[in-house]
Order: sequence, then C-alpha cells, then structure tokens
Amino acid sequence: MNISNYESHLGLILPDHYVSEEFFPLEMKRIFEPSWLCVGFTQDLRNDQDFITAQIGERGIVVQNFDGELSAFRNVCSHRYSRIQTDRSGNRPLQCPYHGWTYDSKGTPCGIPLNRQCFGFEDSEKALLALQKYAIDTVGHFVFVRMSTEGPSLKEFLGNFYDDLLHVSEVCPDRFESTSFDWAANWKVGMDNAAEAYHVPFVHPDTFGVILPLDLEITTDAEHSRYTGHLKDASINWWRNVQKAINLQPSQRYPEYSNFLIFPNIVVTYSFGAFLTFQTFDPVNTNSLRINSTAWLAKNNGRAARSMVVDSLKNFSEVVRNEDRNICAHVQAGLRDMPSNRPLMLGKLEGRITHFQRAYISRMVGV
Repeated sequence: MNISNYESHLGLILPDHYVSEEFFPLEMKRIFEPSWLCVGFTQDLRNDQDFITAQIGERGIVVQNFDGELSAFRNVCSHRYSRIQTDRSGNRPLQCPYHGWTYDSKGTPCGIPLNRQCFGFEDSEKALLALQKYAIDTVGHFVFVRMSTEGPSLKEFLGNFYDDLLHVSEVCPDRFESTSFDWAANWKVGMDNAAEAYHVPFVHPDTFGVILPLDLEITTDAEHSRYTGHLKDASINWWRNVQKAINLQPSQRYPEYSNFLIFPNIVVTYSFGAFLTFQTFDPVNTNSLRINSTAWLAKNNGRAARSMVVDSLKNFSEVVRNEDRNICAHVQAGLRDMPSNRPLMLGKLEGRITHFQRAYISRMVGV
C-alpha cells in the first residue's frame, strides 16, 4: 500500500469535530463571532421600524431600521433577558414584548414603563443598560453583521466576492423565494456537501446530474472558494427558451455555472447569469443546522410565463435540497457511529473541502 498517497487524501478535521459537544462553543467564539455573517436582505429593511432577526447557535441577532439607519444588536432585553424581536422579520419598534422596554438606535433604553416609580434610572444609568451592539454593513441585497468588536471591514473580509455580490444583486433584482428548513446534520457536513460535485451523479442523478458536469474549475480567495463550469446542453437550451419567453436579461460576466463558498457558512450558486440562490448554513447545535435559502431571477418582463419559470425553479430546488438533506443526515449518523477517529478521505474533486477545512483549523487553533 502506498502510505504517502493514502495520507495525502486524509482530511484535516477529525470526526469528533462534527459530533462532539465540546467543539461547538469554541466554533461560536473562533469561527462565527469574528466573521461577517449574512443575516438578511436590504429589501426587508427599507422602512422605518423594519427589522430582521437571525439565530446562530444560541446567539440571537436583530437588525432594526431607525428612520433609515440600520443598527444591529444582540436580541436580548437588558431587563429580564427576553428576546426583543420574536419574528423573522416585520415592522415594529425595538420594544421587548415582556415589559415594554424600548430601545433607540444606540441600543439604549429610551422607554422604560413606570421608570420613575420602579427604577428611577437616570440617563447615565440607562446607558449602562444598552444592548450589546454589533458591527453592520451591506453589499447589494445582503446585510452582514460581525459580532466581534474588532476585525476586518466587510469589503476586506469578502475580498473579490464583495464585487461579485454587488454584481449579482444588480443583475438579479427579482426575488421569488425565501425559505428555511432544518437538517439533522452538523453545519460543516452541509458545507462539505456544498463544496463538491463528486456526489452529484449519485445523489442528484435526475436533477443536478442532468445539468452539471464534474469538470469544474476551482479557485480560492483567502478563506473562500468558488468553482465554475459549463452547463450541459439540455440546461442551456432550457435557459435560452426562458430568455426568449420572458425577455430575461442575464449577465455575461460569469461562466454558465458558478458556486461561491464564503467562509464560514454561505453558499451562492449562479446559473446562466440569471438565477441566483443564496444560502446560509446556520448552526443550531452539534447535530443540526438551519438553512436559509433565497432565490432571485434576472431582470425580465414579468409576463405570465414568469410564473411557470419560477414554479419550475422552485420545484427543482426543492428536490435538490431534499436529496442533499437526506444524504447529509446519513453522513451525520455515520459520523456518530464512526469506527475510528480517522479524518474523512478527500479526493481531487473534493479540493474545496480541504480548503474549507484548512480555514476552519486555522481559526480553531488560532494560527
């Protein structure tokens, strides 16, 4: 047996990291808190008092529009620690539903019912009760939050992907689907799955297998990566018919298929320069994740045929997601039943997993 070849295909993350409870808090601290995380979209924050929320592990995040100014906070009331905004999105003041404490754009309590009788807080004392504030920035459709007080700017963090997100936002303004669903798998299992196409002929024989070849070009940018390639003829013909039917205006900037993996938990797919999906793989706990998936279409004339196109894309995406969900649950079950703590085996078509794992290990050990 060629040991050197065998060892060259060993992954970098031990199976324990996918199943052991001891690593999850450390991931929150070293992976997620320092990263810029996408928590929602600018379309949902256009008006005064619009808000969105997100959940990363047990950490709740709220972004609120204060008369055009966006502020991000830990979604925990300073009084008795209730969640403040309890819906995924909406329009209401930043007011706790428990006792009505209301907060301003700095996170300071600006309305405390019966303050004089119950607390007698002066302004200086109210400042001590300000919500934990997070860094916030936007690029195109996307709203990003960084929980750590220090770190790179969003543009520095995203690198070349900053301009990519600007471009796809301009080309694809027609949002037609937003959905969330839970998988019985560690968040890294989901990211590993999204990072490679080696599984496509076996997991997606009648969906992605019909449209996507395996000869995809991989490039990396700091902690992030992408693969690009050409769609199969049947898919190209379908998109050209769609282009004629609804006067679709695709971008010519990218190859026919692009997949961006933005560390730690964002997957963007872009097909025919016209169909954009954006997914976050948010950790819930060691053995489960929540995927938030949103889809946009390029500019079009909005005729009746659009609804047929959108329905077809929704149905296709749902089947693919279910196929991935099922296999990732099987992987998680296998990891919990692992015969040894040997790392995963990774072949040449799984190079992006190696890149992802290298970024993960670097963060976890602090190098």
